[in-house]
Order: sequence, then C-alpha cells, then structure tokens
Amino acid sequence: MAAFDGTNGPTIAVQFNKSGTWTSVTSTDVREIAIKRGRTRPDQKDDAGTSTVVFDNVSGYYDPDFTGAGSPWVISGASILRAGLQMRVVATWSSTDYVLFNGYLETNAVNQGFDATASMTFVDGIAFISKAQAPALSSPSYAETAATRVGRMLDYASWSGSARSLTGSSSLLATSQNANCMDIINQCALAIAGRFYVSRTGVATLVPLSDKFSRPTQLLFDDSRDANTVEYDALKTTPGALQVVNQAVINRTGATQYTSTYNPSVTSYGTKTVTLDAPLTNNSSASNLALYLSRKDATPATLVEQVDFSALALGTLYPDFLATELSDQVSVKRVTVDGRSMQWNLVVEGMDHRITTDNWRVSYMTSAINPYSITI
Repeated sequence: MAAFDGTNGPTIAVQFNKSGTWTSVTSTDVREIAIKRGRTRPDQKDDAGTSTVVFDNVSGYYDPDFTGAGSPWVISGASILRAGLQMRVVATWSSTDYVLFNGYLETNAVNQGFDATASMTFVDGIAFISKAQAPALSSPSYAETAATRVGRMLDYASWSGSARSLTGSSSLLATSQNANCMDIINQCALAIAGRFYVSRTGVATLVPLSDKFSRPTQLLFDDSRDANTVEYDALKTTPGALQVVNQAVINRTGATQYTSTYNPSVTSYGTKTVTLDAPLTNNSSASNLALYLSRKDATPATLVEQVDFSALALGTLYPDFLATELSDQVSVKRVTVDGRSMQWNLVVEGMDHRITTDNWRVSYMTSAINPYSITI
C-alpha cells in the first residue's frame, strides 16, 4: 500500500481478530483489497457484502496449512486462518480510524506457484444472519413492530445485542415464522419502505422510510474541479421511463389487500405494477404503502446509476469520503457536451472499492432522493 502513507492518502490496514485483539497484517504483504457492499438498485435487497484480499504468500504464513514457527497466525500449533475468522479493513487519516469493512473469512485460495499468493474472501454479517432459521410456530404469534421482529430474527442468529441499530415503529401482523431469518428481515424492511443492511463497522441496521432520505450529504461530485468537490471520471445514467411504477398491490395474509394506481402515469406509460407481501397491521399503513409505491416512480426522471472516481489525493475530503455509509447522500453536477447544466441529489445504494499498492478506484451505485414522502 505504498501510495497510502498517511500524508498523500490514508494508511490502509487489514486486521485479523486474534484471540480477541485486532492485529494488523504486515502492510507489505497486502497486494490488493476489493470491497463490495450494498445493492445496485433501490428495488433490490442488500446481499451479503464481500471483501477479497490478495496476500503475498512467499512466507507461507497465509496458507492455513502452515503451522511452523514464525507465523503470527499460528496459535498452539494451529492456524487461525480458518472459516469464520473475523477481519476488518481500516483506513486511518489524521489519527482517526475509519472501518471500511467488517466480516468473516469464507474461503482461502492459496496459489503455491512461483508467485505465491493467498486470496481470502470475507463476507459481512448478512451472510452470518442468513444461516439462521426462524422456527415454525404452532399458531401465529408475535404481533409486534418491524424493529422488534427484526430484533427477534437477530436473536435467532445469535447476533450481538450491542451491534444493532433498528428503527421501525409500524405494527406487523402475527407470524407463523418457519422461514429463513433474512427473508423475514427483508419482508420487514419492505413493509416499512425501508432498508436493512450491515454497516461498514458491523452494525445490523434497519432504516425506515422516515429516515431513508434524511441522511448526511457526504460528497459533491463535479466535472469542473472546483474546490471541495470530487472529480468523477464516469457517470452512468439510464432514461427514467425504464423505471416507471404507477400501480402497487399490497398483499396481507388474512387481511385486506390494498391497491393504488396513479392514473395520469398509466395514461402516459401504461400500467407498471409492483406487488408486495407486507404484513402491516393497520389498514392506513397498508394503504399508505400502496400509495407511496405507486407515486414515487410514476414520473420518469433520468436515473444516475453509477459514479466512478479515484480516491487518491482527496485531501481534506477524506473524512467525508471514509465515513460514507450505505444510504448516505451525495450530489453530482454535470455540464453536458451540449452545454446543459445538471445536478442530481442521490442516495448511495452500493459501493465498490478496489485498492492496490498505487491506486484506489471507487464506484458508488446510486438512486434518486425521492421527494414523495408519506407516513407508513
């Protein structure tokens, strides 16, 4: 990580949880770090985040079968580099640490050739939670809020109570469960038009609609190289007409189904329907959810799907960049080749980082901040 010396860029450390203590890998052993978190579009669920780290393995220390003397990763004759090992990537700027990823070892591919490497892939907490099953109940039980239900699913997964940030006060119908915990969590998030993800620091997070578009604006991207802006080098957009939804159907097992249709949009673009299973207790909540989903994308607007940029030499903008989390906001300014001035206010749906010894490439997957708001 030669380009990241703490002066021109933050220092970057890969750390393993060794006997309860975060222990940094020798920096010269790290060849490449790739981090992928979030989703590409707001109508998708958040899959497990991943980080793949390529280590120089000339020493043999990153081979889990290496148990010889000298390896910092061997304890009592056994390597700790096994599935489930906790790892994090930390960037340090101006003496402040920013965790970029927190996860668990899933695979380790060791190349025993002349250019010896070990490529380890780590997954975040969503993969951990996805292994848990909510047991079947003899009769529907637990009429509760969305946040409480998500918390119960995390209990089934033995997720730490101190690593949770759950907000969602809408009441849900009783459930029979008998499903994967992540499936139930995602249903809760959809029912409140919110989002569930595991943060870069490893906190299980449920965000409701009321908080979804009130997060901090972290960065301003611009093609003019103005002060306090980040220059982007690629901007992917698609026509808004491809994303139109103007009818929503809300299914509730054992309760009234609600349908909302926005006829002006139907007249212009035809009927574009989304159907959702949302076990909301209150009729007003179900009706408002249908109303929201049928209105928020009913009028086409250019969609900025992806912003690509270099994270080298950001200077005073590093604290904002390094602190950026899923669902935070960014703005993009663009003067097109035909002279049009445009600005988009966006939500970060996903992020990809690829860090090498002399480069740091980043892609933010984004969606529009939706002006249509309603209480669910």
